[in-house]
Amino acid sequence: MLAVMTNFNLPPIEDIDVDDLGSLPAGYRYELHDGNLVIMTPSTYWHKVMARRLMLMLYAAGLEVLQDPGIRGDRPRDSRLPDLGVVKALPRELPEYSNLPGSAFQMVIEIVSESSPNGEYAEKAHWYAERAIPEYWIVDRTPDRSYDDAQVHLNRLALSGDVPTYVRERSVRLSDLESEYQS
Repeated sequence: MLAVMTNFNLPPIEDIDVDDLGSLPAGYRYELHDGNLVIMTPSTYWHKVMARRLMLMLYAAGLEVLQDPGIRGDRPRDSRLPDLGVVKALPRELPEYSNLPGSAFQMVIEIVSESSPNGEYAEKAHWYAERAIPEYWIVDRTPDRSYDDAQVHLNRLALSGDVPTYVRERSVRLSDLESEYQS
């Protein structure tokens, strides 16, 4: 049976910029990739559980971690929505912002969705590196495909010549990382 979507009205897509994303219909996640509107697919419950565990771990460590924080690109029609982001400080006028510049973040975290791979290892890494976000974690399934754990790849920003890029520091199971953060 085909579900019919009602009341999903978009403004002319060629006119949408980063500031318009907050006015789009609720219940969906949106990104702008060089002016192209991307409607994100719903995540699996494994994805949601890993995001919650990471959020609680980072919050307990005293970090200002947010789910689905918007990151503004260099152009008005470019933004990304990582799964989690750690901001250096929240802006004073919170209700005014739905997207912050990359300079506001000290870390972003993407959780790989097997049902809809979105370039966490290449395209997103390149985009975040261009915005000089110091740390980028990629969370993926473990080699044994555990349902209650994840493999976390911790990457730090470096320069390769004049090009910003991420260099893998290490890979660790989420359960081990949680133990490290509790110490």
